[in-house]
Amino acid sequence: MNKGYIPKGMVEKEYRWEYINYALYYHLNKMNTDSQLAQKLGMLVKIQESQLMTLQQMAATRGKKLPPSPSYFDPPQQIYDLLDELLTRENELLQEYEGYTHYFLSPSSQSYYLNNIISNKKWQIEKLTELRQCFPNYDDRAARQDYSLENGYRLEKVIDGLTFPTVMTFDDKGNMFLAEAGYAYGAEPGEGRIYQIGPNGQKTEIARGFSVPLTGLTWFEGHFYVAEAGFGKSTSDGCGKITKLAPNGEKTTLVSGLKSCGDHFTGDIKVGPDRMLYFTVGTATNSAVVGTDNQSWVRRNPKFHDTPARDYVVYGKDFITNNPFNPEGSAVETGAFKPFGVPNQDGEVIKGNLYANGVVYRCNLDGSDLQVYADGLRNPFGLTFSPFDQKLYITDNGADNRGSRPINEDWDNFWEVKENGWYGWPDFFSGLPATSPRFRVEGKPKPTFLLKSHPKLAGQPIVRFEPHSSSNKFSFSTNRSFGFVGEAFVGQLGGMDGKSGLKVVRVNLETGQIRDFYTNHVGLEIESGPKRPVAAIFNPEADELYVIDFGLMGPRDKSAGTGSVWRIVRDN
Repeated sequence: MNKGYIPKGMVEKEYRWEYINYALYYHLNKMNTDSQLAQKLGMLVKIQESQLMTLQQMAATRGKKLPPSPSYFDPPQQIYDLLDELLTRENELLQEYEGYTHYFLSPSSQSYYLNNIISNKKWQIEKLTELRQCFPNYDDRAARQDYSLENGYRLEKVIDGLTFPTVMTFDDKGNMFLAEAGYAYGAEPGEGRIYQIGPNGQKTEIARGFSVPLTGLTWFEGHFYVAEAGFGKSTSDGCGKITKLAPNGEKTTLVSGLKSCGDHFTGDIKVGPDRMLYFTVGTATNSAVVGTDNQSWVRRNPKFHDTPARDYVVYGKDFITNNPFNPEGSAVETGAFKPFGVPNQDGEVIKGNLYANGVVYRCNLDGSDLQVYADGLRNPFGLTFSPFDQKLYITDNGADNRGSRPINEDWDNFWEVKENGWYGWPDFFSGLPATSPRFRVEGKPKPTFLLKSHPKLAGQPIVRFEPHSSSNKFSFSTNRSFGFVGEAFVGQLGGMDGKSGLKVVRVNLETGQIRDFYTNHVGLEIESGPKRPVAAIFNPEADELYVIDFGLMGPRDKSAGTGSVWRIVRDN
């Protein structure tokens, strides 16, 4: 079912990445001191030059105008880091190029140029893998210290003793306000709260009683705007809402009935350059099929399921599981976008709805004129407008190896979001078709398409983050005194097991390079730095970066009071 198109910006992004890779290969040559490797490294540079020319030829045959080459790149200081970065980037590019053959281009339109690029890419990856074995990583920072931080910066604790802190905002006077979510996976739902945090770390409660988890908070022209999920409610309709909060504590519901009763919630909220509210709602499930991995909320809301924002025509593909809600233990079949135990019919039309999952919404400041701005996302949890070009960017958590339709090694993503854009879920993950070999879980059936036809993808991710890093709330550096102007700083909460993420990373949107800014080496036992960075937010002057540490997840007897807020400043 090849569509015969290339997603907008895909070739252009690949050209920028290939150019940066060329610079990295050239830098690798300069760093090498082993004469035995000189010829091999020289060949990698020549192959990369060929890749750039072939991509230019491929773009020309399809009428694509390539962008100017990036003017800057950030080379790693150690050869082993440089090889790791090249391997990561080259593997990701290979996945995109193979995406052309798996879906985007029909066999008749796949050219010699594409086949040549793929063949060279595989050779490059093979040689990089061999070279990586020649340069072991002798970096022992993880053994010597609890955390590492970018050189020239220092970390300071602002406040501790918090429970599930998630998001912060600043008012017009620069006062800091922080929200506690009131819920984390593995805990019983509580209530969301908002505090003002004073200069010395003292907290003053200003509002409570929000539906949980409270995941979004922003200040605009004298009021707070709050994103609430309503997890734990029993309803066949929606659970989440958007609330306007006055400084005196008065609450006004602006939007209600949001579909946030499942795995993922109402995510983030901001006011756009057009003075409208933008906010996100995640999906009910991992990959569009309610299964035994969703028992916690199916017991409360047995009729709840994913709802698309546009009409879909589905295959009659159903998934067989045991029925944990039946004492007899009988098996059931469940289709996509259906309640647990309800099958699909081949050719059935699943009607789109304004109240949908996996979407970015837009509405007026009073909640009127609610509209779906973009859809086809999975768990869009961070949302910010760039202060440089006013474009909308989000972080989106990728799929997991779980449930009736498990997906292997999906990335988290950083997207530029465009109006009416479709971003692929549930048949594309991280911009690539679900049928790609990468996504097949060993010993499980190969993922197939659920939909008989697809809208055109709006593009490809700006960057793909490490799988299961839980890359969440972010902000842009705008102050030269802090450094890295134009880069996005992203909090990575990490997986439930604490073996991934646990970082703040910075992202160069032009080059696609990701750098660790703060890394927790100890894991969930660390006391000298953030455990689980869920957000990285600059103060209004952008000379201080605040890192919200979500703390431990799970039952409250273990997680209560383990959250905190830290400040990172330039060490002058």
